[in-house]
Amino acid sequence: MMRTTTHASARAAAGGGPAASRPAAVVRLAAADVFSALDTSRRGLTPEQAAERLAEYGENRLPRPRRRPVRRELLAQFRDLFAVVLLVASAITFLAYGLQEPREAGTLQLAVAILAVVVLNAGIGFAQEYSAERTAQALAAMVPQACRVLRGGERLDAPARELVPGDVVLLEAGDAVSADCRVVEAHELAVDNAPLTGESQAAGRTAEAVAAGPALEARNCVFMGTDVVAGSGRAVVFATGASTEFGRIYRLAAAAPPGRGPRCSARWPSWPAGWQGRPWRPGR
Repeated sequence: MMRTTTHASARAAAGGGPAASRPAAVVRLAAADVFSALDTSRRGLTPEQAAERLAEYGENRLPRPRRRPVRRELLAQFRDLFAVVLLVASAITFLAYGLQEPREAGTLQLAVAILAVVVLNAGIGFAQEYSAERTAQALAAMVPQACRVLRGGERLDAPARELVPGDVVLLEAGDAVSADCRVVEAHELAVDNAPLTGESQAAGRTAEAVAAGPALEARNCVFMGTDVVAGSGRAVVFATGASTEFGRIYRLAAAAPPGRGPRCSARWPSWPAGWQGRPWRPGR
């Protein structure tokens, strides 16, 4: 009866199911209670359970960034309201220059300056979008393709995309972590969290419960995109794919809005001296 009560409390603390996507739900639990909280066991999930959760939560991979042909990405920079207004202003100014008699160099300079602002704005916006796409691709390449997992007590080499919440993964020095996991067994385990935190030194991991705090400071968790640099251990997956801390960073890197360049905060340029204080008329 006491054991049942303990497991029920653990499940409640973890959010009531295996899909606890935040480490705060499991970092405070004892290692023995993590299995029940994530609806798994020390032998790992059965193949049937793993298949059901894969259908429910989807594959453990990052979403592909939306890619468009370069021509469309570049043209999209000119569809913004700011760009359209400046293009219209530039066209009107060119037309005014063509109808002027005599023609004033200041009018032509103004038209060219407005057009240059549009082109510069589009170039910067395109560069930002392209850079965000390349960054997202580089982050996606850091996610490992394979992992070692227990399924029904049997040690298997499985594709990382098939990991689901509740899977028990085996960690050894040299491994890349494939998902966010709660450590339940650690033997001098240490990881390199540089891709997430920028720390240059390896961080030791423990299977003991710790106080709740910032996700990346939980010493009993390992995270997707990091590397095991020493020791060995076992951990239970609690978040996969875009729900991981690495996935959150990936989403931010890939979230550059298409067609949105920088905004000009300067005041509208002054008209040439000949235009100030009087309306323009053809022939003047």
